[in-house]
Amino acid sequence: MNTNILKLIRWKNLFIIVLTMIAMRYAIAQALFAYYKIPPAFPDIGFVFLVLSAVFLVMAGNFINDYFDRKTDFINKPKKTLVAFKVRRRQLISLNVVFNVLGLICGFIAAYFAHKLTLGIMFIFIVAVLWTYSAELKRILFIGNFSLALIIALIPLSVALTEYFALEHSITQWEENSIRAIKLSVQFIIGFSIFAFLFTYIRELIKDCIEYNGDLETGIKSFPTVFGKRKTDIIIAILSLVAIIAIILCWEVYLSKLLFLRNHIIAPFYIYAFLVFPTALLFLIALTLKTPKKHKTMLTLINLIIVFGILFSFIFSSIVYGKI
Repeated sequence: MNTNILKLIRWKNLFIIVLTMIAMRYAIAQALFAYYKIPPAFPDIGFVFLVLSAVFLVMAGNFINDYFDRKTDFINKPKKTLVAFKVRRRQLISLNVVFNVLGLICGFIAAYFAHKLTLGIMFIFIVAVLWTYSAELKRILFIGNFSLALIIALIPLSVALTEYFALEHSITQWEENSIRAIKLSVQFIIGFSIFAFLFTYIRELIKDCIEYNGDLETGIKSFPTVFGKRKTDIIIAILSLVAIIAIILCWEVYLSKLLFLRNHIIAPFYIYAFLVFPTALLFLIALTLKTPKKHKTMLTLINLIIVFGILFSFIFSSIVYGKI
């Protein structure tokens, strides 16, 4: 694989995906399993194949996205897109097929280790959505951003599903501890999936504002090209406010009541300082800032919020293990 193709992989996004999956398995699920003295049922080798599946499928999605979006990307970011023009379109299609096949194989192997082969349908669904997103969906108002956010939300959720089905197969009778462990781990990961969906959707709206010129010229119906950047900023602000309320309610109504988080000062400090505050800052920037680089600032900020959200799982794990 030549250096031009490697530049199209978007390794930073892949790193975030791997970090998210590691966080869900080891900092959430296995921490709770250890707390309730339940041995993990989904083997490490199965998890490796699950991670490889996600990485390969996202890589395939990146290649097909570059195939369909050369003209748009060349208008929006000509220097970066020159790399894509150095790779033949036929190569991009071939790479998409190869990595989709590898991703599906790894996905079905992970499903086998989870003792639930029907989970393989999820990986087929991801391939179908990523292809149709690049070919058609991203040109449709609301649907494009929604479909991509849904795929991102499935990444942590896949960890919860494999853990659940593996545990379901390994035990002959559900006991209180095993029920509590799997219930909490699935609830936590579903929470991360919901926030991944919400913040990914906000992030895509911000990217649409940055890529406004190329989208307008090539006929892509994004929120900024249909309603204008100002109204899109208002939508971003509303979604940011929804995220702030959801995070606060999640902590005050649910997380703060859990035994291992009750009266713990580190967790609420982290949530308010590293999640609520920067999201409130995003809300204010969306409504008030009018500088030319406003949306690039917002993109950097939301990327930080996403990383802080993932890192909260390691704070949670340290609290569960009694290390802080």
